[in-house]
Amino acid sequence: MQNPAPSLSPSEKRTLQKVSEGEFQVAELDWVALQRLKALALVQDRSTAVVITLEGSRVLQALTAKP
Repeated sequence: MQNPAPSLSPSEKRTLQKVSEGEFQVAELDWVALQRLKALALVQDRSTAVVITLEGSRVLQALTAKP
């Protein structure tokens, strides 16, 4: 059984969505939201960019599937 999606603030949801789309400048992102997403292992730093993790993709899909 999968863990339920964590409760994310509107800013964290927007930041996760932007990272998933891959078209952003890090300076455009909410720094505090980005730090929390990293702590939740929903995004991670790579040598060239911040990227969404598999868990982040699962959470984003769950969040966007809700009515």
